[in-house]
Amino acid sequence: MIHKTAMFILLFVTMSLNAQLKETWSSSFEKEVNWQTVTSLGNYIVQTDSGLFGIENNTGEVIWHDSKFTGLSETEFTELNNSPFAKIQTTHGLFFINMFDGSTVFNSFDNGIKKVKDHFVLYRSNSIVVSGISEGKENIAVSVDIETGQVLWKSKEDFGKIVDIVELSDQELLGVTLFKNIRINSLSGEVVWSAANTKESQQIGAMGGMGNLLQKFAETTIDTEDIKLDFAIHPSLEYFVIGTEQENDATITSSSQNQIVTYSSTYRAYSVESGDLIWKKPVTVKGQLGHSTWIADNLLIMPFGRNNSKVNLIDIKTGQGLWGKKGRGISIKGGIYSYTPTEKGMLVITTRNDKNFLNYLDTQSGTFTFDKTIKVKGYVGYTLTTDNGILYATEEEMNIVNTSTGDLLWEKDIKTSYNLVEQNNDQLYLFNYKTSSINAIDLNSGQISMSGQTEIDFKEGEGPKQIEVRSSGIIISSDQNFAMYDFDGKLSYQSYYKSPKEEGWKRALLYAGTIYSGYVSAVSGLASGALSQASNQAGNQSAEGQAYAEVGMAYNEMSKAAGGAASMAFSAANKRFKATKESRDYIMVLTKTDEGIALVKINKDTGESENSISLGKNRKPNYAIDLIEGIVYLEIDKNFIKQYLL
Repeated sequence: MIHKTAMFILLFVTMSLNAQLKETWSSSFEKEVNWQTVTSLGNYIVQTDSGLFGIENNTGEVIWHDSKFTGLSETEFTELNNSPFAKIQTTHGLFFINMFDGSTVFNSFDNGIKKVKDHFVLYRSNSIVVSGISEGKENIAVSVDIETGQVLWKSKEDFGKIVDIVELSDQELLGVTLFKNIRINSLSGEVVWSAANTKESQQIGAMGGMGNLLQKFAETTIDTEDIKLDFAIHPSLEYFVIGTEQENDATITSSSQNQIVTYSSTYRAYSVESGDLIWKKPVTVKGQLGHSTWIADNLLIMPFGRNNSKVNLIDIKTGQGLWGKKGRGISIKGGIYSYTPTEKGMLVITTRNDKNFLNYLDTQSGTFTFDKTIKVKGYVGYTLTTDNGILYATEEEMNIVNTSTGDLLWEKDIKTSYNLVEQNNDQLYLFNYKTSSINAIDLNSGQISMSGQTEIDFKEGEGPKQIEVRSSGIIISSDQNFAMYDFDGKLSYQSYYKSPKEEGWKRALLYAGTIYSGYVSAVSGLASGALSQASNQAGNQSAEGQAYAEVGMAYNEMSKAAGGAASMAFSAANKRFKATKESRDYIMVLTKTDEGIALVKINKDTGESENSISLGKNRKPNYAIDLIEGIVYLEIDKNFIKQYLL
C-alpha cells in the first residue's frame, strides 16, 4: 500500500512539472551578466562588464549603477552582516557601499589608508573601524558610522598593529595591539588610556628610539591573522583577561621519528580602569586556546590539549591556581571542545586521537565526578538539559547521561545524528538510523513515546539531512527526497525528485538556503542590543518561538526610530521577516525533467509540487534565488534577466 502511494506521488510530481510559471518581468543589460546575487536584506545585485547594478526587484528597473566595479568578482563583494552596506575589497582599495542607493560611504584611499589590514564591525557603538597602513607608512585607524557611513574619527596617534577590538560599552572600545592595550572613546576616538600589555612590552617602550624601531620591525614581520586571542571581561567590568596562543618548537618522537608540534597558552589580567597588569606573572598552560568562563569572581581556563588537558580555576586578583595539587589544575582526557553548564557544574566534551569523551566537572569542588570517562561515537553537536540528565547527540548516536553518577539512561544508544534532532515543547523528535524512521522522546520521563511505523527509503543513495517539526507532522528530508510522519508515527507521504548531476546547478540554491536559514534561526539581525538579545535567546528553539517573535518586534521598532540608510535596512528586514512565515511552508528543489532542469516549489505539508520554473539545459546556469520572497532571477542569453514569482 505504501509503495503504491509513493508511486502515485511520483506520477503527480511528473505531471505537475508541466505547469510552468511565466516571468513577472524581464530586463536586458548592455553587456554580459557575470554574476547576480540576492542579499539577506533582499537587495538584488547584478554585475556586468559595465559595473555593478542595484535592481528594483518588483519592476526590474535599475535603481543605481556604479561603473567603478567593472572587473569585480563575486568573491570580492560581501554584505556586511547586520548593516545596509556591502564590503567591496579590490586591488584598488576597500569600499563600503550602500546597497539601497549604491552610494560609496567609505573609500580606504580617500581616508588615507593605502593598505587595509583589517576591519571590525562594532554593533554596540554602531560603527566600523578600519585599520591599515597610511601613505606615510604609519599605522592608521578610521571609524565609520554604520548608519550614515560618515567618518567619526581617525586615529590621532599610531596605535600600532591592531589585533582585535572589543566593545566595553556603547561608547568605549578596547583595542588590543601587538604591544599595548588602548581604551578608546568610540564616538570621538579620544584615548582614555594606553598601556603596555606585557612586561616585555614595558621594557621595549622604555628603550626610547631603539624600542620604537624594534616595535616597527615586529609589526612588519608578524601577521596578525596568525595571532589567536581569548578575551574575557569580568561581569563587574573591573578586570579583563587576554589569552594568547604560542606554537612551541617541534619535537621528534623516538619511536616514529615524526615531528610533533605542541602549544601553550598564556593569560594575563588587566585593570579596566587603568590598563595596568594585575598579576605579578602570567598564567601559562599547556595546549591551545580553548574555552574560558567566569565561576563566581574567578576565571575558569579549559585549554585544548593534544592528549590530555589541565583545567584550572584562576584567582582573578592574584593569578594563582585554585584547583589540583599546588594549584596546578586537574587533568581531563583530551582537549575540551564544548561544554554544557548546569547549576552545580558543567558537562565537558573532549576529544583525543579522533575519539570523543564526556565527563562532568563539579565547579564547586574542582573535581571530575564520573568514575570513568564516557566514550561516545562521533563529534557531539547537540546537548539539552532534561530532568533525567543531559541529553547529547553525536554524529552517530544519542543518549542521556546522569550528571551525578555518569550512568546512561538507555541501555542501548539511539542511532541518529545531531542534525536530525529537533525539540518541540516537551517532546524531542529524531530520525533513527537503525529503523529508518522517526522516534519521539518524552523529555519529562525519558521514554520513547512514539516510533515511526514505516521505513523511509530515500532514492539516489541519499540519507536524511534535516528534520522539521510542523503542526501537520514531522518532515525528514535530503536534497531530493522528502517524507512526513504524523504524530501517531504513520507515514503521511514520501516524494522524490530526480536530481541534476551537474553540481553547478545547485550553487545558487545552496547559497539562497544559507541566507534563508539565517532568517529562520534569527541570527542575522541588525545592530541592536534588543535584537541581539532576542537572537541569542532563540538558540535551538523553533522559528515559531517567542524569541523569533521578539526579533520581528525589534525590526519593526528600529525601522520607525532609525533614519537614513539604517531606516531602509530595518524596514527591509521587517518586510522580509514577515515573508518568512509564508516561505517556511514550502521547499525549493532542483530536478531533472525531459525538457531539462526545473526548479520546483514543493508544499511541505503534502510533498506535492505547486509550481515550477524551467531553467533550460545550460550546464553552468546563472541564476539567483530569494527563498524568503519566493523569487527566482534567471539569466537568458548572457545579458537578459527574467524574474519569476513563485
